[in-house]
Amino acid sequence: MPDISEPEERSIRGYVNSQYPEDDQAVLVQKVRSRRVLGRRRDLYDVHCAQSRWWVITDPTNLYSQDDFPQIEQALTFHIGLGAVLAERSRSALEDAETEAQVASSWRRFQQALDTMNDAEESEDFQAVGVKCRDALIALAKDHAVAGWLGAVTEPPKAADFRGWGNIFAERLSEGRMRNYLKALVDKTWDLTVWLQHNSNATPLDADIVLEATGQLIGALAKLIHRQEVGEPARCPRCDSYRVREDVENDDVNEGFWNSDVCAACGWRSERVSTSWANHFEGTDLIGYLSNARTGVSDRLHPKLERVDEHEHEHEREPE
Repeated sequence: MPDISEPEERSIRGYVNSQYPEDDQAVLVQKVRSRRVLGRRRDLYDVHCAQSRWWVITDPTNLYSQDDFPQIEQALTFHIGLGAVLAERSRSALEDAETEAQVASSWRRFQQALDTMNDAEESEDFQAVGVKCRDALIALAKDHAVAGWLGAVTEPPKAADFRGWGNIFAERLSEGRMRNYLKALVDKTWDLTVWLQHNSNATPLDADIVLEATGQLIGALAKLIHRQEVGEPARCPRCDSYRVREDVENDDVNEGFWNSDVCAACGWRSERVSTSWANHFEGTDLIGYLSNARTGVSDRLHPKLERVDEHEHEHEREPE
């Protein structure tokens, strides 16, 4: 079996232990292999617990009882299918809250376009989808017309001129071929929304393609804006890999936690820093902190997952 690093083993063990009672905790974690399917890499693990045995598959992480899936290929097939169903459900959501926050107003209008499409039956209904997609793009331009990362704009376009603002965004957020692609996406997507709005013979397919194009453009701009604000991802100083992950461990002796960065490719680790819980929470609104899940290091130490709809998969849990 492939080697498994200590932080990787601890992460999978912690995930499994967070899902089951203390009398059925993980005792052995083995990495079976990694598989790339539809461009996404998934790591596959065999986890022995005190009273049960599980397959754990990542991206998104979920576990499957080996009583239900004797072969890991069966679990992987189900995992990919479940992911496809969840992806369809999440058509109206971006991949993470931080990215969606960059385009909240625009994305809300895009969700209205999706709702309109769900109820559409006649050509005028499909035209209305184009109107709402157009409004979503204009909202995106208005929200970022004075953004700090935009800098000074000598001759700002009109508020409703998304094509003008979109090309300025492309200039500020990208370069080279990515910039050329983004500008083309801005121009063509805007043209499509206006075309659909005025197309008295609009069909369901026309509206669906415009929705896909609009969602892709808003999502691309949201990711680029998020990157502009948080910077490029960290790389390992030893091997230049992007597979650098934060590693957080309990520090019971000092009543706190150890924090460091670990490279999953070569094993490099940054200097471990110990922080006491007292210092970590100093000046924090504890009531507000505890009322918002997954906002700090203590949440990363003890991740919890929600159940999938029990009517559909009583034995499964919703991926993290």
